[in-house]
Amino acid sequence: MKVLLFVLAAIASASAQSEGWCRCAAFVTYQYTEMMVYESAEIPIDNCVDDAKQCKNACTTQLNTMSDSGNLWYLTTTGTTVGQNVCTYLADHWVFFVHNHRVYGYYEICGGA
Repeated sequence: MKVLLFVLAAIASASAQSEGWCRCAAFVTYQYTEMMVYESAEIPIDNCVDDAKQCKNACTTQLNTMSDSGNLWYLTTTGTTVGQNVCTYLADHWVFFVHNHRVYGYYEICGGA
């Protein structure tokens, strides 16, 4: 029984060391809530323990590229601005008032903060 537990623990440890993943998203912050206005596809990273910097850099690059470094007037390939996309997303979720709010980029590593 002890051997079985040891083997299961070794397998769990090895799988925890395997390739990790990173998520990037943009949020608008309100007084009592935050609304996600953009979420990227998962970005593969080397592992979940040591690669916070790799995730942060990948997310920063991705968000800066898609928004011209935070320019809400940046015209996207669909012919709308980044700001229009944010407002449309919020309106689709019944949030109609966006005035003097910042859009922040966040990243998540392997399901953790």
